[in-house]
Formats: sequence, C-alpha cells, structure tokens
Amino acid sequence: MIKLFLVEDEIVMRDGIKKQINWEKEDIEFVGEASDGELAWPMILETKPDIVLTDIKMPFMDGLELSALVRKELPDTSIIILSGYDEFSYAQQAVSLGVTDYLLKPLPPGKLLECIRRVQDKIEKERSQQGSVWSDELAREQKDAEKNLLFRALVTNDRPLKEILAMSDHLGIPISARYYAVMLMTVRGKDNAMPSEDLRSALSEIPEQIPGWIFFDRNENGFAMIGMANSKEELDSTKDQLIRRLKETVGQETDHTWFIGAGETVGRISDIGKAYYSANKAFSCRFITQLNRVVTSAESDSVRADLYSTRLTADQADAASPGSAGDGPALDLSRAVTDDSSREMLENFLRTGTLEEAEPFLEGVFRSIGENNLKSRLFLTYLSMDMYFTMVRFLRGLGRRVDEVDEKCGDINSLLKNHVTVDEIRNYLALYLKELILLRDHNTEKRYGKILREAVAYIDENYDSEEISLNRVAQRVGMSPNHFSSIFSQEMGTTFIEYLIGKRMEKAKELLRTTQMRSSEVAYRVGYRDPHYFSSTFKKMQGMTPREYRMSSQGQE
Repeated sequence: MIKLFLVEDEIVMRDGIKKQINWEKEDIEFVGEASDGELAWPMILETKPDIVLTDIKMPFMDGLELSALVRKELPDTSIIILSGYDEFSYAQQAVSLGVTDYLLKPLPPGKLLECIRRVQDKIEKERSQQGSVWSDELAREQKDAEKNLLFRALVTNDRPLKEILAMSDHLGIPISARYYAVMLMTVRGKDNAMPSEDLRSALSEIPEQIPGWIFFDRNENGFAMIGMANSKEELDSTKDQLIRRLKETVGQETDHTWFIGAGETVGRISDIGKAYYSANKAFSCRFITQLNRVVTSAESDSVRADLYSTRLTADQADAASPGSAGDGPALDLSRAVTDDSSREMLENFLRTGTLEEAEPFLEGVFRSIGENNLKSRLFLTYLSMDMYFTMVRFLRGLGRRVDEVDEKCGDINSLLKNHVTVDEIRNYLALYLKELILLRDHNTEKRYGKILREAVAYIDENYDSEEISLNRVAQRVGMSPNHFSSIFSQEMGTTFIEYLIGKRMEKAKELLRTTQMRSSEVAYRVGYRDPHYFSSTFKKMQGMTPREYRMSSQGQE
C-alpha cells in the first residue's frame, strides 16, 4: 500500500482533497496532513510517506523548501507540487529539486487522481523490480551454497551416488561422463592480497564457457575446477584451453601471481576424491617452487626432487658426515639442505596452507631429501628438530604456548631418543603441523568473530531498510562481498540473505500477532516495498499467508 501525506495551507482545499478521493479504494493510506512545511516536516520524518502532495506557497516554510528537505532525507519519496501560480521560475526550481510532478490549481476533475495513480504505478513498478532483485540475489547465493555442498560431496565421496546425482540435477549441472579431472588454482595480488571481485568474477566465467568444466570459488583457499568428458583426449584438450584462458586473464593484472595444481584423470565419479587429492599434492608445490606455473600430479615428485639445490654449509656437512656417531649410508649433500630458504617455505605453508595440504607438503619435503639421507639417523634428527623449531616460532607468534601442542602430539625429544622410523617422524611432524593450522584458523575465527558481531548488529538495526544488501554490509565491515559472504555462511551456519529474511519474517510475525496492521503495512515496516513479494516470501518461509498466520495466532490465543 502507498502512503501519502498532504501539505496545504488552505483548509477548504485540504479538506476537498481528503474527501475527493476514496483512498482505501485506491489502495493508498492517507498518513497525515499539515497546513505548512514547518509543521509537516517532523510528521513526514515519522510517517515516511511514499508521496508528499504539497502546495508551493505556504507560510513559515513553503513547498520548495519542504521538497528540498524531503529530497535530502527521504530520496525515494515522490513529490507532487500544487500551485496556483503559473510562474516558470517555480517550475524550474521544482524540476531542479527532482519533483515528480507539478500541477496547477484549480485542478480539473480527476486530474489529481490521475497524477497520483501515475506516481503510484511508478512506485509499485520500482518495488516490484526491487523484489525481483532480492529474489535473484537470494537464488544466486543459495545456488553458490548448494554448489559448494556438491563440491564437498564429490571430493569426499561421503554421500551415496544417487544423492550426489540428485544434487547436480537440482543445480542443472550434469556430472555424468567417462573421465574426470580436478584443478586447483590460487591468485594473489600485491602483498599477498586476495584478487579483486572483478577478477574473481572474470575467472569464474571462464569455465562456464568451456564445455565440461565446473567452477568453485573457495575464497581464501583459491579456486577449484572439476572437468569431465567422454574421452581422455577431449578432457586434456578442454583442460589446456581452460588453463590458457585462466593464465591470459590473470596476466592482464601485472602485479598478480598465480599457481595451478592439476590432478590425475580418473574414470569414476567415486574417484573424483582421488583426483582431488592428487591435485592437492601438486597444488602444495606452490610452497616449494616458483609461482606463475602449472604443476601436474605427475610432475609433483620431480618438483620436490629439485627442491633443495643448495649444498649444506661446511658446518652442516661436518655435522652430517657419514662417520658421525655411527651414522648410516653416505649423504647426498646436494639434496640434504635445511637452510633459510627451506625454513621460509615451511613458514609460508604455516601462514597459508590448509589441513588437506599438510601431508602432501611434508611428503614432498621428505621425498626431496633423498632416500639415503633419510636413512641417516643423525640427519633425520637434525631435519626434524629444524622443522620443529620453525613450527614453535610460528606457534609463539600466534600468542600460544608450546605445551598446548606438545600435550596433544607428544614431546619430540622423547620421540627422537627412540629408534623411530622415517614414517613415525613424518607422522609426528604432520600431526604437529595440523595442530598449528587449527590454532591459526582459530585465531582467524576470533578475528572474524568481532567482524561478524558488527555485521549482525548492523543487520539487526537496519533489517527494515530496503537498501540493505550483502554489498552494503560487507562494505560496512571492510571486507569484499564474496569473502564476507563465505565467512558469514561458515560462521553463522546460514547465508546472509537467509539470515536477513529470517530477521524480517520474525518481526513480521510479531507485528501480525500484536497489531492490526494490514499485510501491506507490515511488509513496508520490515523492509519490503512490494507487498506481493512479501506475501510470497512469507508463505514460502512459514507455509501460510500473512493473513492465515494472523488468524492462526488469534485462534491459539
């Protein structure tokens, strides 16, 4: 329902307008009247009408002054000016203020109502478009969430095939083919910054243009792509095409770096998890080799074998000599290096690596050492302690105590006193590394907690504004919309749109239970410009119309 406020200093004229139109029949709520702009202004701020119908010549504050205030504070309110003065200067000022219409008194019969109806149609059309935007945004966010669920189901294989196929069918994403492949990609800007929304959007559109590929935005963890085809040759061809397009797009940003890990090709949907693991193994090579390159799962071992090209210093070589303390086979010094560069790689992994990459990363480090070197107990001890101290420094940098992790993983000194195997030491370091990643992520969540509290408080305070949006709230808390959406969903257990709609529905139910407001009034109070869209959303969320809900609530009482 449209709300209208009338400002007219001539009482006969004001009463005539009030009685001339059947406001209820026209689906218009007459929310107030005043004899001049000064009296009208506080009432307009309180009632927030959709249309202000005002005379231009009035004492204390005229219609043009009032229109300027309305345009500044309530920019969506339409203004119709009435004037008995056919003066061009008034019309000019009215146009400059953005007045919707300008009518001359005396008004021919039906002229005012015709004008009001025209403005009413314009407002309702805008509201309908607003509802459409909301509907599109909700559908888009919901689809992104469902796509992420499909990705998780495909790579973890934790759901029955029938359910996975139903999920893909619901999303309109066909996944039946003879062969599958997975690629992982990271893109970073200057100072390791996340790529811009424009670049993320451009990258996400590329797989959509290449047959058989699905794109998944993993936010801070980069991007994932799953490809499928009915022959290996076709899959390899589209993969090469996709990589070329991705490289070209990122290459347009001169200050950005990128890395792609490509997994092995598999022949079953249930084996996509294996393809993902092999892609992750290749992807983890970004910590130990140069960026701006593609590493396949087949190449990952050779990349790791070339990891340490610097020889040990003289002191390290003496400490690791074959004759030391009954040590084992001779060391290959060209591969047995634990210098500053290798520590930097571990530190980089601790800053940005994921739990899934911990084991492939360590596997690569141990593989790069060389089999003979790993048989040397002295060198193995040295390597383990060097990595351990690097992780302890990172742990302290998080503001955490060493015994927090040692209690869970055990004491490394006690471990190394025994004749442990390479696998036992690697498993210990992997466990320690994973615990550090969990603590790092917990610290990050605590930081996000403050941001989310601010975001939720802003939503709770402004849920009734039709202008509130994901972009606006993200801007409020200083995050990109895509990243904020992801963090909000992860931490709140619901999407931004779902939370906002839930908040509006709870307030709507309260108003329906405790007031006699019409459904259209309730819609406006909770942030909806289009009553029909509100009713549709309410029914979808509650299983009944607003009217049915009110009757049900009254019946229960």
